[in-house]
Formats: sequence, structure tokens, C-alpha cells
Amino acid sequence: MSDRVSIVVPTRNRRHMLRQALRSARAQTWPDIAVTVVDEASGDGTAAMLAAEFPEVQVVRHDVPRGPGGARNAGLRATESDWVLFLDDDDLLHDHHVEALVRASRNLTDRNEVVSGRWRRFTTIGEEVRLGPVVCAPKNRRGIETLAEALEPSGEGTICCHSVLWPRSVFADVLWDEKLSTNGDVDFFGRAILTGRRIVGRQAGMAYYRSHAGDRVAGVASLRGLLSSARYRLKWSQLLLSHPEHQVCAAAMRNGFMALMIGLSGVPDADELMPFLEDAYRLWGGQGNYMSSPPRHPLKRFIAESTLKLGGLVALHWLLNQTRRHAPAGNRQAGYDPPANDHDAADVAAIRSVA
Repeated sequence: MSDRVSIVVPTRNRRHMLRQALRSARAQTWPDIAVTVVDEASGDGTAAMLAAEFPEVQVVRHDVPRGPGGARNAGLRATESDWVLFLDDDDLLHDHHVEALVRASRNLTDRNEVVSGRWRRFTTIGEEVRLGPVVCAPKNRRGIETLAEALEPSGEGTICCHSVLWPRSVFADVLWDEKLSTNGDVDFFGRAILTGRRIVGRQAGMAYYRSHAGDRVAGVASLRGLLSSARYRLKWSQLLLSHPEHQVCAAAMRNGFMALMIGLSGVPDADELMPFLEDAYRLWGGQGNYMSSPPRHPLKRFIAESTLKLGGLVALHWLLNQTRRHAPAGNRQAGYDPPANDHDAADVAAIRSVA
């Protein structure tokens, strides 16, 4: 196996953030890297920016958007490298990230193991960069436990898209699901695990996951995102039932179906899906209605649980929508802090270097 790495970047109408993502890819210390951008019919000058500022980047242009799964599969088809890293257009890489992942992958003795490195969230408030905690997957964890983590709707996973360096051999068995507009990454991770791969954490590299007000996952298209999440979870309900250890994922599956039933309750476009969600919820041992991720504040939790008890899923759906609509903007910065030590300061400097 050679050590050439392809970085595949899908993008649509995010020229300014894409520029930063590509600067971070260009700054990688690993010498053998090729970058492929899949432009999903951008109309904001992305094509001109790429031609003028990143002539070394291979560009695949879609005149009609195919979604994140279709874009990533197209990027894969355009590359020949033996290693692939998927980078979203609003995220960044530390300049040693790829080199660290390649070196960690070289040290693996099990050909079915795939390395996931360190990563952290960040956000910008005015001119200030704030950081979330450093995250890394466990060094040794069974595949079914990684699946349970990915399927838990309210948990913070330990793997993100650009923390993982994939050997090309994986793509002979698994490609991205082009029907999913959300949850595509965890779906891909999960199906790779079902083929016998195991994602192992290593204290290597650093990927930065940007939190912002734009359309990151569902964004303004929240209904489309929920419907995609419902299709994803129904798909995984079928995939897992034949797994000998599927009960390890039972609580996560119940929580996911309950969250979807709350989110889609009373939504006309979801009427046809609701019976399937209810059946699957019961199939995984679900009984009664509950909040899988209740508010931490005691009074807010009491109000939400009382609303659910008295008015059912439709009433709780309305209450949660009103709460989100009127939430102070500052709530979105919860969990992000100014740099508190030299390591934080170094990460802020890395982020600023490509901004």
C-alpha cells in the first residue's frame, strides 16, 4: 500500500468557509496529498475562487446537486489514492493531522482496524475563537459498542467525519448512501463496522469541527433532515435485528425512535412514516412516551414532562418548537470556552492561521 492520501471535500455555496478548509488541507505536512472538491452546483463564485486560488485542486462539478452522499461517492470515483479522508467544507484540519493519522495507521497490526484521531468543536463569536473539549474514540472498543454510540440521538459521539483515515479497501464493500441527506456519516461508519472493520481511537492529529448558524446538518431544512433521520433509523432497525448482539443497541434505538416521533408528531408530511416509527419503537422494546433527552433545568424538565403527560406527543412537539424559536442566541455557544491552556492556544492559532 502506498501512502498517498486523497482529501475529498463536498461543497455547495460556501465559498468563504471552503477557502479556509482548503487552506488547512494545503498546509498539511504530509507530502503526498491530493485534494478533490466536489462542487454541488454552487452559484456563489466557488468555481472562480477555486480556479484562481487553488489551481492544484481537482474539481468535480455537479450541475444538479446530488447530496452529501452522492458528492462523496463522486469524489471517491475521481481519486486513486490508497487512503481517503473526508473533509466537510466548513471544517478544518491541523497541519499535522494527516501525517499523524498515516503514521498511526502504519502501526496497526490488524488489517480490519481503521484509525480515528483527535478532534474538537469550535465556534467564533465576533473575533473570538472558542473551543469545545478534545474528543477521541476509545483505543479498544467492540464494533457493536461503537454502533450503539452512533445510534444514540442525544449523545456526543467520539468519531467525526474528518477524524478518520480510511484505507481504500473499505470502499470495495461500502459506499455512501446517496438517499440520506443527514446521518450519512454515521450510516457509513456503521456499515463499515458491519463488514468487520473496527474503528480504533488514537491520540493522533487534530480535526476541527465548526459550529455555526448556517445549514450544517438539517439547518433551515429541518423537516427534510428529520425525514432523512427517520429513513436512516428504520434502515438500521432492519440491519441490526439479525446481529447477534443487537440488544446492545436497544436503548439507543428506542431513544432515537422516540425523539423522531416527538419531532414529527403532528407534521402532515410525516403521516405515512409515523406507523412505521411506532412499530419499530415497540419492536425494540419501547413502551409509553418519554423524553429521551429531557431538559437539565428542573423546572423546564417538569414543564416538558407535564406537557407530554397531559397533551401527548403533539403538545410536546409544539412546546419544544416554541422553546427553540425563542431561545437566546447565546445558548448556541454553550459548551464552548476561551482557550484555557497552551494546548488550547495552539489550536486557536491553528484555526486562525487559515481564517
